Amino acid sequence: MKELKANGACHCGAVQYQVLGEVIVNGLCHCPNCTRSKGASPVHLIALKGEDSVEVTKGEEFLHTRALSSFHLVTCKMCHGPVMQYQEGMGFRAVFPVSLDLGRGDAGSDHGADRIPDAWKPQLHLNYENRLFDWDDGLPKFKVFPPDHPLNSDGTALY
Repeated sequence: MKELKANGACHCGAVQYQVLGEVIVNGLCHCPNCTRSKGASPVHLIALKGEDSVEVTKGEEFLHTRALSSFHLVTCKMCHGPVMQYQEGMGFRAVFPVSLDLGRGDAGSDHGADRIPDAWKPQLHLNYENRLFDWDDGLPKFKVFPPDHPLNSDGTALY
């Protein structure tokens, strides 16, 4: 897997952080925790190996962690923007590419926001068994985590 080194910030900028680590997954997550905590499904996240892969560089006093069983969502107290999330004891931290400085360029006059560079577009769907509807986008899909239990877009077993 490739390594990610980037700076990130919450929506208001009160919390700033650096991510550095080996990318375990760069994908679209359909799990109930992601869906409910973000109000959207799927959620594009990048999971990095290591519990120390995210370092807060400014605004640690503005961090708020909500623990729902073993799921932890870390947000900014000021804007409630997500900083990271993780499952307790799983050895990773997940961050959100939309909050990272990935060297995005101008999308042009026909689009209002800049785009994620091709190198950081999602590579797969995970927790696809929890999808709200089928996604026929050509990306590989996995019942829970890759590489186990690959699925078709309609949720049936690939083989």
